[in-house]
Amino acid sequence: MNKIKLNFSEISIQSINLNIRPLTKEDSSELFNLYSNLEVQKYTDIEILKSLSDTQKLINSWNKEAGEQDLIFLGIFSRATKDFLGTISLFNIDRKHSYASLGFQLVKDYWGRGIMNESLTNFVKFVFEELNLHRIEAQTYIGNERSANVLTRLGFKNEGKLRQNFLIDGKYEDSYLYSILRSEFIKNPI
Repeated sequence: MNKIKLNFSEISIQSINLNIRPLTKEDSSELFNLYSNLEVQKYTDIEILKSLSDTQKLINSWNKEAGEQDLIFLGIFSRATKDFLGTISLFNIDRKHSYASLGFQLVKDYWGRGIMNESLTNFVKFVFEELNLHRIEAQTYIGNERSANVLTRLGFKNEGKLRQNFLIDGKYEDSYLYSILRSEFIKNPI
């Protein structure tokens, strides 16, 4: 799979309630709050951010990778209030085998409101229709039932347990691997 004729750093997806778009320096404060919240980061291997400066560097790095089509990293915003709600990403993009990994996080105040369901529904549709990938996969730590439930509701299949595949705070953690194929999505669109 060759380079896609799409500028990853300009992707914008709109749904009924959400605007999903690239992050800018103006979003640094909200992203810092998300990435420095220990409860939200409990089930990730993301390093806790220490400063706004680190956050701005991270956004610049993501935007550079997006320009090289190695990563899609977007913010989720309310269309009505413009509030920052979370992030959604596509990484480990493998053009030869036509798959990529999915990541997502939501500000704690917005948990349980269907926001991630709406975000992922539209993002997965975009990935299959515009990027023409064959497979999307996601990993969740054992115990992260909220993320597992979202993925299952969207039609992702649990492919099994990956034993001690992440080193978090000096301890090896297990995760579950989920995936959805383009053919499954087309047959039963989310």
